[in-house]
Amino acid sequence: MRRTSRVWASAADTAAAAVAPPRSTPAMSVLPPFPGLPPTQPIENLPAPQMQLSKLSNGLRVASQETYGQLCNFGLFIDAGSRIETKNTTGTTQLMELMAFKSTFRRSHEQMHMDIAEMGGSTMSFATRDLILYNIEVLRESLEPAMELLAETVLIPQLLDEEVEEMKMVMELQTEQLPPEVLLKEAIHEAAFGATGSLGQPHYCPPEAVANLCPRMLQEHRAQFYQAPRMVLVGAGVDHEEFLALGDRYFSAVPPGSSSSTSSAITSPYLGGEKRIQRELAMKNEFCHVSLAWMTTWDNIEDRVPLCVMQVLLGAVQSFSAGGPGKGMYSRLYREVLNRHGGVEAAEAHIEASGLFGIMGACSPEYATELVYSFASQFAKLCDQDVSEEELSRARNMLKCNVLTCLESHHMVFEDIGQQLLCDSTYISPAEVCERIDRVTAADIRRVATLALSNGPSIACIGEDISRVPDHRMIKSWFRI
Repeated sequence: MRRTSRVWASAADTAAAAVAPPRSTPAMSVLPPFPGLPPTQPIENLPAPQMQLSKLSNGLRVASQETYGQLCNFGLFIDAGSRIETKNTTGTTQLMELMAFKSTFRRSHEQMHMDIAEMGGSTMSFATRDLILYNIEVLRESLEPAMELLAETVLIPQLLDEEVEEMKMVMELQTEQLPPEVLLKEAIHEAAFGATGSLGQPHYCPPEAVANLCPRMLQEHRAQFYQAPRMVLVGAGVDHEEFLALGDRYFSAVPPGSSSSTSSAITSPYLGGEKRIQRELAMKNEFCHVSLAWMTTWDNIEDRVPLCVMQVLLGAVQSFSAGGPGKGMYSRLYREVLNRHGGVEAAEAHIEASGLFGIMGACSPEYATELVYSFASQFAKLCDQDVSEEELSRARNMLKCNVLTCLESHHMVFEDIGQQLLCDSTYISPAEVCERIDRVTAADIRRVATLALSNGPSIACIGEDISRVPDHRMIKSWFRI
């Protein structure tokens, strides 16, 4: 509910008093509270929010955290991302994402969305290489009916032929309209892991493979991977006991699976190579987009925080907004790349769940060699020289600020819990994350960067003119690999 400005409210009261007739007996009327709205309590009367975790009899994990708000955000995380696809099932995960909250055996697609609208709720689904997420946000009082809708779309979807065909058309449109940054991340995975590796396969289905998808493939995908040990039911802004009871009521029928069906990430050997895509980009994008990446020790939880600090230290900047507060003006990619090379449009350090640590950017085609060399130099510098305490302290503080700011959103609390439990089977609280960030040293940065560099680089590029992008052999020669 939008709050009226106190200034405007005072002005309105003054104007009303000027025209209202005087009352002989002033009285104050108290409006009744909104139905279902609990009274506000002092913060000292409320226990500090803690993540609570339970498990159903079938092995499905149920996690929640109170946020003391009137909105609740909940959903199901499933270890069934595109990395588990084979060559014959490419695109299944993307199609499963689009088929969420469609017709079930109890409701039509139209009825499903009418029921959600009547609750004032919203739904979302998305898939990555690691997971599929079904998510609903509603008022707390609508938790139970919304949980019923979630169970229907996950457990008893109808998968109608006409709806599948409609979503296949959407898939083709999505692929055509992917921005260069997304295409580049697809390409760098293929360069790093090979086209036949599970992590090197495309997450977004190629147009020529869309026609092979059918409802039978979705049913087989669900039967194989939609099992309790691969699922985490997560809620933010809910009472744990109530949430656990609803989870047991609506998801106790999920198959318990077998020992071979438990959540386990499929890995691909890192190959280190190159992928070049010469094509005209949408919206008359004339830049050359490049990404230089290395395989890290991301699977080691102890190394993740130093890698994240290293990412913040390098930064993410664009030419049109790099100079504003909080937009990377102190990061290395701004000071030593964007600020020194006029043809560079953007530069960004990024970490992928696959373990790749990359530096991607865009430039005019004639600056492509210079851009790739500058990226390589920045990474080599992390291995050769210790970061100064001033620069390291700034990166640590920025990372803590980013983490805590994100977790002010109940949706991000929900997503953080689900991804940690699904990927690591454990949960690290924000306080502990901040403590780990504070413990990162210059030696840690140098160590994780050196380990990544020893694996050799991968290079990917996309654009209409990529002739000046150096090949993989040349880049390896820069590092003497």
